[in-house]
Amino acid sequence: DNQKNGWKAVCIHQHANGECFKCPVRALGRRVLHIRDNKGPPETYLSAFWANGSCHFVTNNHISVGLKMAAAALDYPSCKGIPIDRIDTHSLHCGGANALALSGYSDRQIQKMGRWRSATFLEYIKESLFESSAGMSTNIKCSFN
Repeated sequence: DNQKNGWKAVCIHQHANGECFKCPVRALGRRVLHIRDNKGPPETYLSAFWANGSCHFVTNNHISVGLKMAAAALDYPSCKGIPIDRIDTHSLHCGGANALALSGYSDRQIQKMGRWRSATFLEYIKESLFESSAGMSTNIKCSFN
């Protein structure tokens, strides 16, 4: 009943994209099947998983640790200039907004998809695009020579 930011009865619709593993609809279907296969009751959260016969839940801490491990493995501090301690679950929200902006979605579409009530998301897009554009003109110039 309680969605992000305390909004109730809010639905964000996703369409199938035809991909086997990268489709949000199929991913949701896999979660439901996993819960059913393990005899989870209908009210079981989608974050539930079973290991060695017992039910566990993915927490924000699990996601945070996973993100930090991935960033360390990809050497983000050296390659991207982003310290590991600045990477957290909020990075996914900001990154999603930037991915949508770079894909050409309107500010209104991004705001609705991220469930922002204000224009705060514009700060994330502006800041991140500024940081990610560092050196672009030099790189483009080099590729045409």
